[in-house]
Amino acid sequence: MLGPEQLNFVSKPTPIFLEGLVAIRVSEQLARDLGLRDNQVIRGVIENRGDLLKLILNNREIDWAGSKRFKPGDRIDFRVESSVYGRTLKPISNAPLPAAEPLAAPSARLLSLLYRPAEPQAVTELLRPATLSALLTQLGAGDHNQRLNHLIQSMARLTPEMIKAALVQSGLFGEFLLGTQNHSGPDLKQWLRSLLRVAAQSQSQLSVDLERAIDHLESRQVESLQAQQNRELSYSFTLPFVDANPVEVQFERGPYDAEQGEADWVINLHTDSAELGELWLKTTLRSDNSLEMIMWAERSRVAHIAREATTELAYELQSFGLQLHKITVLNASRPSLDAELSGPGHVVDVRT
Repeated sequence: MLGPEQLNFVSKPTPIFLEGLVAIRVSEQLARDLGLRDNQVIRGVIENRGDLLKLILNNREIDWAGSKRFKPGDRIDFRVESSVYGRTLKPISNAPLPAAEPLAAPSARLLSLLYRPAEPQAVTELLRPATLSALLTQLGAGDHNQRLNHLIQSMARLTPEMIKAALVQSGLFGEFLLGTQNHSGPDLKQWLRSLLRVAAQSQSQLSVDLERAIDHLESRQVESLQAQQNRELSYSFTLPFVDANPVEVQFERGPYDAEQGEADWVINLHTDSAELGELWLKTTLRSDNSLEMIMWAERSRVAHIAREATTELAYELQSFGLQLHKITVLNASRPSLDAELSGPGHVVDVRT
């Protein structure tokens, strides 16, 4: 994954980690109980409780498996960080940090990714079941077919765990996972690169299509890094299925606000279903676990079915501890913001 130092962003000094310590993963419930916020620095104290060392944070005990060189009374500062794996407390040092060195100008490749227009169809077209089958047959890539089974899901049997796995294997985190013990096989970008090596030998147009798809994935990596620099979260990826057309997924959350608290999560979905037509869904998840949804369906029959199913949807969401506050179903395509209308002096209705 491309690092922020390669993007010519304003550099943040890297914290000096305390020797022998690793980050502490905390549950969402514990994070709420402790009032933890992204990038917050919190101080813990090592205390002896029943001949066992415990880390005390805001009067809460946490099991301590840190270095044995720590003793009761020692104080350790942690920074709160969020990722796809949840919240973690990363130990930091209070030692002064060296000044950041001037950064080199970004390469042409990075500039092309930074300013590349969104092109999700470059990936979704390749990941349609019929396209995938024809592509693998054309390349005669049997081993690639086996690797694909590790990446593709079944919509009929979809679970939250499968969605999480699809995000991890989406290509957003490949370079990071390669350097950790969490790497469990090729992700989507690595799989596409392996196909590109085969296609480059004879199939010129297919090579172009694969390169476009890889460029799109890497531009989404850059987008995620830009969001992190602004203390935001943004993950855009494609969820492929063996029994349905792929779904484009975007998770995003703004930075923490001292007055408003944690920002809302916004989840955007888009697919072009053979049975239901083109669909869009925008879901806003608030800190109190309430949801607001807006759905756009091009076909009137599909919009009618969706309205009839809202009561059942609210019931199903309750089983996950979520409250459906409001849902709006529109028989229309989702409106997009024209770049020519986004300048000063223009007024655009973005209520839906």
